[in-house]
Amino acid sequence: MNRGSAALQSLPDRRTVSNLILGTGFGLTGAGVVMLGVLLPALAKRWGLRDDVSGFLFFLQFLGTSLGAVITGANHLRWLMIGYGLLVVSACALAFSSLPVVFPVLFCFGLGLGTVMTATSLVFADRYQGDCAVQLQRLNFAWAVGATTAPMLFLPYLRMTSLSPLFFTFQGLFLALFIWIALRERKETPVFHPSLENVPPENPSPRGSLIPLVMLAVCAVGIEASISGWLTTYSRRADPTHVAGAVLAISLFWFGITFSRFVFSTRLLTIIGSRRVMRLALWCLAASVAMLISAHTPATIRVGAALAGLSLGPVYPLLLSFMLEFTARGWIFAVGGAGAAVFPWFTGLLSAKYGSLRYGLVAPCGAALLMVILVSISLRQTDPSAPAAITHG
Repeated sequence: MNRGSAALQSLPDRRTVSNLILGTGFGLTGAGVVMLGVLLPALAKRWGLRDDVSGFLFFLQFLGTSLGAVITGANHLRWLMIGYGLLVVSACALAFSSLPVVFPVLFCFGLGLGTVMTATSLVFADRYQGDCAVQLQRLNFAWAVGATTAPMLFLPYLRMTSLSPLFFTFQGLFLALFIWIALRERKETPVFHPSLENVPPENPSPRGSLIPLVMLAVCAVGIEASISGWLTTYSRRADPTHVAGAVLAISLFWFGITFSRFVFSTRLLTIIGSRRVMRLALWCLAASVAMLISAHTPATIRVGAALAGLSLGPVYPLLLSFMLEFTARGWIFAVGGAGAAVFPWFTGLLSAKYGSLRYGLVAPCGAALLMVILVSISLRQTDPSAPAAITHG
């Protein structure tokens, strides 16, 4: 009797430890996603990359990330191990890669990231089937913290003659998580929240009204990936002598996203209204990207980066909540992957064609203006009152 009671009492403790470790790993994937953008100036200088080739690196990584989200199967813990295994191998390979080997290696690295992020989210959804929204909110915050702090943590490695120590650090952390999952993680009985077990049925609204929302989601994730991927390079070219200034710009961008998502996860969203927040955020986003394009000093770039992050932060969670009014199917969490793969590449192509990254940033700026138009169409038939939980992006 005492042993049984002790076992029951220890279960929440084990779950808490497991949640902390898996959440830490999820935050580490945030660092992994932003890694290429932070390292790109150093990699481009080392390998003599043009902007169109650099953009193709982004395309391969985010294509792998999207594919990882698609292929993740029903045995979530097994796929979590597969994902971390891919990250261990590809992080090690990055330490020794050069052109053209880095192309497939970055694809595999993105594949591992996508698999881990999706499998971790599904593990938490299984554990807390009646209250998974709160848990996914916490996961998303951990991801954002990893993405925000990573650029500053990468700074000492950028001052080294080789980036191999950074890749080996990633490898060691991913290996530790792989071992933990292999030895300690077990499938658990889901926890149900009685007040949340009744999920509203799928909205029978016309599917045509969902199309603008999908396009908005693709643009939102694409803008985020394009700005976060190229901002370090853009800032570095404005001030080639200060590496820390370029890293600060991308940190401010991610801090803006994290802060605004935290702010609008409170009752403030209900007070202002989700539609009004969406419209204001998109106008501010278009203006802040235009500010980045016209900036000629590092200080202006940093201000524009912070404003872009603040504006972009609430957009994707709101879009998910709008789409969940039509369907609760999982495919809506993966639609942004197309934008994340294409937009950074298209930004690089424009930069290479016209000889300046300012022209490349026209792509996310144009997408923001397109979103302003689309939102007036899509929000006519949707009126959710709160943002949905998101896993990344």
